[in-house]
Amino acid sequence: MLPDITKLIQLQERDQRIRALQKDLKDIPNLQARAKTQLAGDQAAVEAANLAMKEVEVKIKSIQLDVQTRQLSIKRLHDQQFETRKNDEFAALGHEIKRYEAEVTKLEDGELDQMEALETAKAKLKEAQAKLAETQKRVTEEIKNLDERAVGVKKRLEDLNAERATLAAPIDPDALDLYTRIFIKKGDAAIVPMENAMCGGCHMKVVVGVIQSLKQSESLTQCEACGRILYLVE
Repeated sequence: MLPDITKLIQLQERDQRIRALQKDLKDIPNLQARAKTQLAGDQAAVEAANLAMKEVEVKIKSIQLDVQTRQLSIKRLHDQQFETRKNDEFAALGHEIKRYEAEVTKLEDGELDQMEALETAKAKLKEAQAKLAETQKRVTEEIKNLDERAVGVKKRLEDLNAERATLAAPIDPDALDLYTRIFIKKGDAAIVPMENAMCGGCHMKVVVGVIQSLKQSESLTQCEACGRILYLVE
């Protein structure tokens, strides 16, 4: 086996690990963004629950204003009754008072219903806020872990790149250039074993001339089908 073959196999092992770590590092921001989207649903639920509670509060205030308005009307009508001396006018005012009192009773019943609805709305808001807090805690921890993971990956990449530079230095420049171009193009491996007359990269049967070239070990031999550099498994 050519000396450069052994060196290229070692170099490729580092390059494959470097590529995997680079992908891992690239994926981390996406994973963090995905974690943050988990909050969106819970935040929307809190906003919806808060809006529902405020709507009930507005209804209660509206009812209370209506009650207050009618109670003022009742007081005014009672004052008019006290001042009038006509029986028919007194009776008409009494009829109006009863009508307003009936409306007040109806409004107060409605207010009680809304007060119950308000308690329900508050409970739903509290539940939604608790769920959001729990999700926020989980997402914060997940993002923190991903940040720490990114730091570790960057450190490992620095170490591997240093190892790669050391391994690449003694390799013939032409062989290194060929290997690098194939590795970038193929994305998985540039140098693969030949076993049972089959290329370990594309799994196509290699021709006799390629096998003979490998056995002679005079220069780098490439698969005619995929172009990867081949080496014999001893």
